[in-house]
Amino acid sequence: MIRPEYLQTFFIPKKPGKTLPKHDWSKPFAILTAYNPGGRKQDTKANEESSKKLRQALSRKFLPKHRVTAVSEDWSHEEKSFAVWELTHAAAAQIGRDFGQDAYFWVENNSVTVCSCISGKTKSVGRWKDRLRSRVIPFPIRIYVLELRREVLKDRSFLKQNPKCAGDAGLGCLYVGSAADVEKRVRIHQRGPGPGDNPRVRGSTLVKKYLLKRRDDLESPDIYTTSGHATLAEALEAEFLRDQGYRVYSN
Repeated sequence: MIRPEYLQTFFIPKKPGKTLPKHDWSKPFAILTAYNPGGRKQDTKANEESSKKLRQALSRKFLPKHRVTAVSEDWSHEEKSFAVWELTHAAAAQIGRDFGQDAYFWVENNSVTVCSCISGKTKSVGRWKDRLRSRVIPFPIRIYVLELRREVLKDRSFLKQNPKCAGDAGLGCLYVGSAADVEKRVRIHQRGPGPGDNPRVRGSTLVKKYLLKRRDDLESPDIYTTSGHATLAEALEAEFLRDQGYRVYSN
């Protein structure tokens, strides 16, 4: 199975150290992981153990390998993986199946392809050099603020986060969120994911129904390098705006 989110994957190769052998990245290689077998999310400890077993299996086969971290487009999901040389497609698919994986990535001639471990079907992901990312320059995540029409005060989910407003809009009704690409995120809120977007990233029904305008005058200029930091900042921003007299909804 080739899940849609696989097509939105980026890669962070581990920086070579003095003890790490230098590999020829111009030669074909597979990218394999053991995280979340069968598409079922495991906790960190279980994933680390699975990754350790994959590393040991590759070492027993004397296959050249290099640590690579696969990350989602918004930096919210990571999977420790290995770039592995001297494999055929059949061998890469078998290792993937051994570790419960739906697919693996194949890099050749600067092109990244995702390949099903079961059916052998493939889909192009893009150019290798365009899919590379660095820990030093991650996706900057920003907090954004949207003003909603006062009709949102009749919505149960909005009232649940603003139980004391009693139909009073105060200084205004707001939605607070975070995103690496705010304009794209607002578009998804309004119209849903489009071509090239991750279909699993859904928009907010509240924004779709009640959006009035963006309130960049209320937005902080700060940027965040992890989704965890951004989520915390989003919650703090929502509380700050409530204290100022706004009615605020935040995920």
